[in-house]
Amino acid sequence: MDKKMLGWIQIVGGALALLYPGGGLGFGGMMGMMGFAGTTMMGGFAVTILALLFIITGIFQVSSEK
Repeated sequence: MDKKMLGWIQIVGGALALLYPGGGLGFGGMMGMMGFAGTTMMGGFAVTILALLFIITGIFQVSSEK
């Protein structure tokens, strides 16, 4: 697979992970049961960090020279 295509797949996947409810910057994550709020928040932070890493890696692959 071409590096630029792989980079675009990573960028789109990272953006979707940030927008998905319950993870990242989604609005549905904090609406669940209050007893699991701490677990949900930590999971949201982990998803956000991984999604940002995917986006950064994708940008490097798209902008790299052959």
